[in-house]
Amino acid sequence: IYPLKKLLFIVFYLSGISCFSQKDTLNILFLGNSYTQYNNLPSLVETLIEETGVEVTTDANTPGGYTLKQHSTNTTTIQKIKQGNWDFVVLQEQSQLPSFPLGQVQQETFPYAKTLDTLITKHNPCAETIFYNTWGRKNGDAGNCGFWPPVCTYEGMDSMLALRYKYMADTNKAIVSPVGPVWRNIRETHPTINLYTSDESHPSIYGSYAAALSFFTVITRKDPT
Repeated sequence: IYPLKKLLFIVFYLSGISCFSQKDTLNILFLGNSYTQYNNLPSLVETLIEETGVEVTTDANTPGGYTLKQHSTNTTTIQKIKQGNWDFVVLQEQSQLPSFPLGQVQQETFPYAKTLDTLITKHNPCAETIFYNTWGRKNGDAGNCGFWPPVCTYEGMDSMLALRYKYMADTNKAIVSPVGPVWRNIRETHPTINLYTSDESHPSIYGSYAAALSFFTVITRKDPT
């Protein structure tokens, strides 16, 4: 897909990996909700990376609609983090929450991103936290448009999500998988590719594949074309 060249430009701008390079095995933990669970994104990422000759083990905890706040006290999430030996831990917030007014996000998202990142670092000193920058809904967030106009359109919601995920990555010295920007580029250059399911929110198989390619590039620093 042509937009992958722009994906590479975005991804290679991100910070490097300090604790490991050229590993023959990788362990990746995904913590999120249905956006991660749909089409089994961890398995797609695992399959793509293994095409490069690297053995990959993935695990996940993805209850529907879950927030980072809920993950921060979830027994399964905490136990999986404490297992240790993770090379990457992916954090995905509830799909709408980061696009809400800043004061709300400062109370309901940012502190729990920090809590989880701190726990990850404590039990996995060489792990890299990856924030999963999700996408705006196909036609904006109609349910919240009335009280927060920036999310009334896809472009507005998508831009707000990208801004907030970048902040979380910067303040936690983490990296971003820029899935939202990749989707946006595909929407602009190949509008016939339907990235969404019929609910105009969750990813189609094409959407999940684009997401997997973003994670592949962030993790391996290789050209996915």
